[in-house]
Amino acid sequence: MNKTTRIGLQEPENTPQVFSTSPELFNGMSLQTLNNREDSMSDFHVGCGYNISRKGKSSLSARVFVIGIDGKPLTPVKSQRAKRLMRENQAKPIWNKFNQFGIQILVETRKEHPKIVLGCDFGTKFEGYSVLSGKENNLNIMWKLPDKKKLVRKLEERRTLRRARRFRNCRRRECRSDNRNKDGFIAPSQLQIINSRLKCMNELFKCYPIDTVALEDVKFNHRDNRWGKNFSTVEVGKKKLYDYIRAKVGVGNLIQFSGMDTQEFRKKNNLHKSSNKSSRQFYSHCVDSYAIANELSQAIPNENIIFVDDNYRCIRRRLHDAQYSKGNIRYPFSSGNFKGIKKGTMCEFGQIVGGTKEQVWYCDFELQDNGRKIYQKGKMLNKIGWLSHHYKREVISG
Repeated sequence: MNKTTRIGLQEPENTPQVFSTSPELFNGMSLQTLNNREDSMSDFHVGCGYNISRKGKSSLSARVFVIGIDGKPLTPVKSQRAKRLMRENQAKPIWNKFNQFGIQILVETRKEHPKIVLGCDFGTKFEGYSVLSGKENNLNIMWKLPDKKKLVRKLEERRTLRRARRFRNCRRRECRSDNRNKDGFIAPSQLQIINSRLKCMNELFKCYPIDTVALEDVKFNHRDNRWGKNFSTVEVGKKKLYDYIRAKVGVGNLIQFSGMDTQEFRKKNNLHKSSNKSSRQFYSHCVDSYAIANELSQAIPNENIIFVDDNYRCIRRRLHDAQYSKGNIRYPFSSGNFKGIKKGTMCEFGQIVGGTKEQVWYCDFELQDNGRKIYQKGKMLNKIGWLSHHYKREVISG
């Protein structure tokens, strides 16, 4: 079993489902253990047990990301130089939420860096992100967005239970539908998707000194064409997303291209795009993000990708079950936590989705990827060796 920075059972610092703008340390695993174990030992974190890597590769590029002594990203360096800096005690190893290996410099160093471009190809179910530094394609990420249909279904269930509760003779809150502020309003199902994009980009900005962002700006004439509902999913929340990017790189460093431009960029570089959008390969989505970024930074394409699944969302704020239990008793359903552990946190068995008393319910990743969502129980809470707030990801070699 792969080891983490701490062997004892630990509570994650942040949940992997919610985007947060608050700063978070790399390797943020040194919180007090839930079972107050004192025999935890420090070790190098080489990955999560269910973060699968093909062909034994833990890195996509020959270069690793670098964090300065002040916590700001620096120019990526080759792995040989990173090892030398660690041997000389000038750097220490760190890992980001994509489970990428990097180093943090422990001494003062220069801050100059080459032009680093982030290319983004937004979509409705899958998205592509590429980081280009000089003539190297450092990183490609295929990001799986939350399932919007599932989110809408959960919201409708919560609305039905909330409205039914108002008709019962019990202590309740009044209807507050007249106190909504429509300024900058984004539907909750769309907001989950926007926060998922921001979560990915926030981690990239923490690891690389990105100074330019190139993306495909989606525009569609919804008045004349009624078949473009998938485009509206990408268009909603663009202002919030663009404001975040401009705050990071500046107003003039957000470069927008059209869909026709992206097609021309692919043809110019003799690249093809796969018709299978769900295929976990470079040519499904990352080819577009690379082609967009390559217009600003000429780099050799790297067909290795990281596939990140951000689809899991736990059931929250559902105050009661839909049906009475035996004896006309309504039990509290979910608060998004189990024994102080945020649902969706990863352990060596899978993704924690709940539990009863001292038994943990978890979702097996491999069975879920094959189209079946299997919830298993029987693992005792004290049998869990580690928890991780890293993303569920898979390294795929091109």
